[in-house]
Amino acid sequence: MTMNQHGFDLNTRAALDPAIVPQSDSVDLTTPPHTLFLTGATGFVGAYLLRDLLEHTPADVYCLVRAETPEHGLQRIRQNLSKYMIWKESYTQRILPLNGDLKNPLFGLDEKTFGEISESADAVYHCGSKLSYVAPFEFLASANIGGTQEALRLTTMGKPKPMHFVSSLGILLAYQNLMGGNEDDELDQTKCPPIGYFQTKYVAELVVRMARDRGVPVTVHRIGLIVGDSQSGVSNIDDFVARMMVGCIQAKVAPEVHNPMDMTPVDFISRAMLHLSHQQSSLGKVFHLLNPKPIHWSDIFDMVIAAGYPVMKYPFNQWVEVVEDYVDIHNPLHPLLPFFQIGFARRMLGVSDAAYKALGTDLTQQALYGSGIDCPPVDQKLTNTFLSHFIRTGRLEEPVYPPRKPDTGLSQSVMD
Repeated sequence: MTMNQHGFDLNTRAALDPAIVPQSDSVDLTTPPHTLFLTGATGFVGAYLLRDLLEHTPADVYCLVRAETPEHGLQRIRQNLSKYMIWKESYTQRILPLNGDLKNPLFGLDEKTFGEISESADAVYHCGSKLSYVAPFEFLASANIGGTQEALRLTTMGKPKPMHFVSSLGILLAYQNLMGGNEDDELDQTKCPPIGYFQTKYVAELVVRMARDRGVPVTVHRIGLIVGDSQSGVSNIDDFVARMMVGCIQAKVAPEVHNPMDMTPVDFISRAMLHLSHQQSSLGKVFHLLNPKPIHWSDIFDMVIAAGYPVMKYPFNQWVEVVEDYVDIHNPLHPLLPFFQIGFARRMLGVSDAAYKALGTDLTQQALYGSGIDCPPVDQKLTNTFLSHFIRTGRLEEPVYPPRKPDTGLSQSVMD
């Protein structure tokens, strides 16, 4: 028996209800949907996916949300999309809030409602999960694994329809080996880090694969380290990259790390996922939504310095010591201090060149070819887009010095 790094066999944690079987042998992904079902609409990726489903399909969208009433659910969704500056009031008529919870059987819905949704939905987008890098496996399992089984149950009841599952590239990047893998590789639990969240995502994906082997029409979309909107610069306030950029600028110190990192803008992830979910050839496939043009943290802070912010770079361990000694509770880095003591923190700051290259994206790039959906490179223009947004929202002061080059793509708020 192959054990994972916590001493138990993740593969034995995967079980799929025998009642979950396909309704028919085929579904048509290319037909425009009338109604869709989405989990995760109050998250970051889920907000953008909901926006794109509303903008690029004619469908009404059932949204599972923890709320007391449908009105409260709609309010939570509106507030979330508004936070990212992507809300339109016209969405109100097409969003159908469902009060429920990932961790409950049938998502906490009554059988009649669950059955009605299964009859009307043309596809299921399972984007929701409970995210924590410190919570144990058992605490997260009911939402992340149980919720995935309930999404598959909804998929295989009522009318025939596909399910599109959002997984994580983190299940391939155990700190000890950083082996990575291609899209069409079999799952290998020795590649999964000993982090409860990634372990539950590994088991959840294994459950999806078990359904696929039964003939259930599924696709898997693995995502990595997500950054803000490449057009507006808007990001999740708790986004790791945003915290690192703002915190290091405020502290005037940054890590000198020369490993590639997977900074992938959220708007690319959403558009790519939507496009792939409408291709008949996507059925049964796994996709890696990863920036094919990686960057080093050291290079990012070179761009920050070029934008006019004085930042001194230190080797990682020395940088951690400086941050621990000098940042106060108001610095965005402060909540991350315990995390920097965990070996896996280095994965968030980049992996080896070999490990990054081992995260194969060839099949995904082929599937996106000709769509016009390209992942924006993390260059000076994108960095300045993020910095400009931080300034507009009061998270950063204007730069101390003028930019080194007048043509760096800085927005007016940074250039002034």
